[in-house]
Amino acid sequence: MNKKVTIKEVAKKAEVSTATVSNVINNTKFVSEKVRERVLKVIQELDYQANALAKSLRSQESRLIGVIVSDISNPFFSNVVKGIEEGTAANGYNVLLCNTASSLEKEIEFLGILIGKRVEGVIISSSGTDKEYFENLNNIDVPVVFLNRSPNTPAHKVVMTNNIKGANIATEHLIQHGYKNIGIISGPSSLSTGKDRLTGYRRAMEDYHLSIPDSYIQEGDFSIESGYKAMKDLLTQNNEIEACFISNNFMTLGAYKYLKEVNYSVPNDIAIIGYDDADWADIMNPPLTTVKQPAYEQGIKAIDIMLSTIRSEGHKQQIEYLEPNLVVRKSCGC
Repeated sequence: MNKKVTIKEVAKKAEVSTATVSNVINNTKFVSEKVRERVLKVIQELDYQANALAKSLRSQESRLIGVIVSDISNPFFSNVVKGIEEGTAANGYNVLLCNTASSLEKEIEFLGILIGKRVEGVIISSSGTDKEYFENLNNIDVPVVFLNRSPNTPAHKVVMTNNIKGANIATEHLIQHGYKNIGIISGPSSLSTGKDRLTGYRRAMEDYHLSIPDSYIQEGDFSIESGYKAMKDLLTQNNEIEACFISNNFMTLGAYKYLKEVNYSVPNDIAIIGYDDADWADIMNPPLTTVKQPAYEQGIKAIDIMLSTIRSEGHKQQIEYLEPNLVVRKSCGC
């Protein structure tokens, strides 16, 4: 990559002034969305934000940590950020929080803004799936710690729940209750969280020699709407379904909404186990059996790794898996 790119070169290729490039990077003045997108595209192509800008600023301590999450309205991420904030405050740092709404374009834009704000590191729950994108993140001049979702390239620092184990214990719990026809509403297969939870479900079903027709696997996108649609499709295509493992809390809400509309009784007509033990899980009707992620602890661990990296105490590659546990209530038939 070109380490000598200047702001003038970015401005020339983007056909704007150097002041406009600066405003886009630092988010200091309004720039039209069309122009902003063009400048950000050129910045990424030339790797400008990753090198020239960050290198010129890194000698000055800002005591700021950037945090990028995909959906702050999700209680899981709220608890993660709480852990990060408490960890940073205890060490004299502050947090700049960005919410991407699962948009990679916003994620890239926020990275540029955070670097412009002179953050000393970025903790990110990425919406990216492209190998080249993650490889480029290896080359920026501030440390990056990935949270909850693992990039598909090596040499990164990652903190996440053991999602394969979490899905496995949930599915096995249903099997041990005597259910054989068990479906799954999985997350996106392009994200490690979706892929790993599907893997855990498959392993449990295979360990007990239970069949998995293709129609038993319904993929959602971690939203309420996708959970509603996936549950509808699962039951429409499979009259014999007895139980379902749902891979996150928002999709569980969507699934419950559909079940209520069609007068399905949980767990009498279908047993349910969710993922992410949100505050509302025990007040649902019936209370939700769910896999609990140590969300707050993920935040604490992420900031510990980040601060060690800033102090040059950490390893280049580090993956920390935190253990999930099953919180048993009534939706599974217990």
